[in-house]
Amino acid sequence: MLSRLSLPSVPLFSDHRRNSSLKHHLGVLGILALATLLFAASFGWLIIRQSESSQGAEAERLLDNAAEQLAARYLSLESSLGDRHTSSPLKLEHEQILRSITEATLAGMSGVEGGFYSAEADRLLGYAYPTYPGSGPKTDIPMAESSTIRRVAATATAVNGRGAEQVVAGTDLILFRAQSLPAREQPVGAAWVMLRLNGVHSSSQYLSLFGLLGLLIVSVTVATGAWFLTRRIDRGVAELEAGLRMMEIDPTLPLPSSGMLELDRIGSGITRLTSAFLKNHAHQAELERRLRQTDRLAALGRLVAGVAHELRNPLASVKLKLQLTRRSLDSPGQVLTSFDVIEEEVEKMNRLVERLLSLAKPSHPSSSKSDPSHFVKERLVLWEARATLQGTILEFHRADSASEPIQMDRDRVGQIVDNLIANALDALVERIPPDEMLIAVSDNGPGVPDERVEHMFEPFCTTRREGTGLGLFLSAEMARALGGTLDYCRRPDRGARFELRFPC
Repeated sequence: MLSRLSLPSVPLFSDHRRNSSLKHHLGVLGILALATLLFAASFGWLIIRQSESSQGAEAERLLDNAAEQLAARYLSLESSLGDRHTSSPLKLEHEQILRSITEATLAGMSGVEGGFYSAEADRLLGYAYPTYPGSGPKTDIPMAESSTIRRVAATATAVNGRGAEQVVAGTDLILFRAQSLPAREQPVGAAWVMLRLNGVHSSSQYLSLFGLLGLLIVSVTVATGAWFLTRRIDRGVAELEAGLRMMEIDPTLPLPSSGMLELDRIGSGITRLTSAFLKNHAHQAELERRLRQTDRLAALGRLVAGVAHELRNPLASVKLKLQLTRRSLDSPGQVLTSFDVIEEEVEKMNRLVERLLSLAKPSHPSSSKSDPSHFVKERLVLWEARATLQGTILEFHRADSASEPIQMDRDRVGQIVDNLIANALDALVERIPPDEMLIAVSDNGPGVPDERVEHMFEPFCTTRREGTGLGLFLSAEMARALGGTLDYCRRPDRGARFELRFPC
């Protein structure tokens, strides 16, 4: 059973063509929404400045200033005429002078028209509209607003102060101001001014305000939505990554739902991909098991054929010698020679059977605590006499990592080492962290021919005349029984190197 699955480490949602992420795009969207919000607020402030209240306040300040200046100029006129006239200058004969004063006072005030009011005659005098946009000067008092002008001026005269009023005329707003003209006993009249604000009650202005309000609402909604969506995507991606980390421990676990359709679709796709990968992995493992079984059966077939071939020749020799012995019973010397040959052939068959019986040993290794370096040295001592007769020098090298005792099957490892160092020059013992032992045996001979490397671990494959061809085959089988491997490595200079690796 597969307990851990190693999947390729691929960044989630990667795009080699772009380095920006969806979160980055949403952040840009939020910034644009905030910029739109600021623009809308600025635009709204400009519209509000042009609204009725803002325009009215500014117009009222302008009219108050105009009425005060007009009254002040009237007082200057009255002072200049005081030595010659004892009555108020608010007379019809002074109409032209009063109009000149009005024109001079209101000349720099766009849209403002005005004049004077005589309380004694209840008459409007000195009217002027110096900024009139028409083709010529406007001298006639607007009839529609004359009654309101008299009322505001009369009010200012009565209270000896200021009078004010505003009138809505369709989409326009008309503002009136009046300032009393003081005299020795009581005010004799007032200076009045008027200003028409066009379109302050226009429906398009309200539509603009409503549109601005809608723009503000949309901007706030987009910015808030982008922020919440970014947070939600962050949480979804974090849950997806946590699920992938859990799948590294147990690949059968499905990815959790993030609550977002797109991320859930990606998670479902990953889950399906992992499930298909596990099925393919299991199928591949089953195929590999069957292939190994087929290889073993094929090797067993070759082994049986080889055993039959190896046993047939000695048996034929024994049979022949027995027949010859029967015919030469009266010749003791020839009988003894036949028995010697029979004994040699039987011994050969016995060695072959012993090699084959080693395959039938229990598959469970009998391990004990042993020092690997000392163990290999013991095996080399057993081969020193034979190496001396053959003119071979055996050498031993120990790595520092092989200084501690380990659990090992001495019998099987001993058989493998014996098979390997039969023609060896040196042996290396090394412990590979964290839990593997390496015993390497090498020689400086001609090595294994290239055409035999592929079949060197098959039974009855040998390059020696006296060999049985079972040594490497049995050694490889025993290495697999130990849970390890036996591999052949060609040395770069000369000779062969066999590496035995097994867990410790």
